[in-house]
Amino acid sequence: MKKLLIFVFLISNGALAQEFLWGLQYKHGVAVQDFKAESGNVQVPEFVFFSTYQVPKLPIEIGLSLGYGIYGTELEKRRDLYVGFNDELRLRRNNNLITAAGMFRFFPQVYGKAFPFFEAQLGAVYAYSRFKIRETATTEPIEEGRDMGNWARMNQLGGGLLIPLGKSMNGNLEIKLMYQNTGRLEYLTKGDVRFRPDPDGRVNGEFEYFSRKSSLNMIQPSIGITFYIE
Repeated sequence: MKKLLIFVFLISNGALAQEFLWGLQYKHGVAVQDFKAESGNVQVPEFVFFSTYQVPKLPIEIGLSLGYGIYGTELEKRRDLYVGFNDELRLRRNNNLITAAGMFRFFPQVYGKAFPFFEAQLGAVYAYSRFKIRETATTEPIEEGRDMGNWARMNQLGGGLLIPLGKSMNGNLEIKLMYQNTGRLEYLTKGDVRFRPDPDGRVNGEFEYFSRKSSLNMIQPSIGITFYIE
């Protein structure tokens, strides 16, 4: 992580004076292998910001990718969250992913209207779940917190196409397909947390957790837009 931050610092201060590619991407992850076996047909929409540096005179780009995704959300409306308070409250829980990775791209010597590339990423993923209790969807939370959060190493491998948008825009449409593999980690999915009220009604109830453990294997088709900055 420290090396990735140093790379960002170099970019922002112009220490590398060549072309940079800045992009925004939408990925849609589909669980496979260990992830699917443990958690079912989980799907993970993710937005990714990335920047790459074009190595002079070589068909290679290196860079950094930062992403945020959500792999489940659940809303409960309950009247038993707090002793002595019987108004209906909204309990919202989101399961989230944050990814950070170094990128490597290789462009084969293929010329035409689109430019294929192979891509590899190496970094980390953070899976965490949070909850908020509100009176309505727009009021300030009465209570909020993090149920669980864990880091694991992450690597991705795949490729895609850059389709130029024209000289006037100095950018590209980017279509990509990646395979993600991670280390095993503990996480929660939709329905894995249950609220247990106190049977005697004397104290507030407790959350009961039924966590899962697996790698987060996914196939990730994506589409995005990128621009060059010299």
